[in-house]
Amino acid sequence: MISFVLGGAKSGKTSWALKYGEHLLGFREFYYLATAIPFDTEMKRKIEKHREERSKLWQLIEEPLEIAQVLKRLKGRDAVILIDCLTLWLSNLLYYKKPVETFIENFLEELKAFKAHLRGWVILVSNELGLGLVPESELGRAFRELAGVLHQKVAEIADEVYFIIAGLPLTLKGKSNGIDTGNLP
Repeated sequence: MISFVLGGAKSGKTSWALKYGEHLLGFREFYYLATAIPFDTEMKRKIEKHREERSKLWQLIEEPLEIAQVLKRLKGRDAVILIDCLTLWLSNLLYYKKPVETFIENFLEELKAFKAHLRGWVILVSNELGLGLVPESELGRAFRELAGVLHQKVAEIADEVYFIIAGLPLTLKGKSNGIDTGNLP
């Protein structure tokens, strides 16, 4: 199964996704794939906050670029894999001048292959960028559009899609697997 969790900045999407992942029964391993690179003090603080927020259940994998390769490595495992977050991953690809379209296509293909094996569960977290102000710069607008297209493709593949607002989920696609998603401890 694949769950896609979207939300704005500080919407509670990562906290909610972690709680949701921990409520998925029957899995032996839990992986938290972090895409963030600690470029500055603010990002270092944010990364530390996420570390403190995660229970010891989650095994950390730090990979800012090759998330498709991590999925390929973990495919077929009895595991929950939380990838946080796709928009930071896109930023990293642009920053390091990687062939963004190729990386996205490889990632989407691995996501489809992972889904076909049906043993694990992937939870993808990303920032919804299309509801705010129009970015001033051409690069900012291109990034927002690239993220929007990626989100549409991921949502199409995903079994469930949630939009987090003020820490609460709005189910856009799927049935929540019998879990009261609005009431996670």
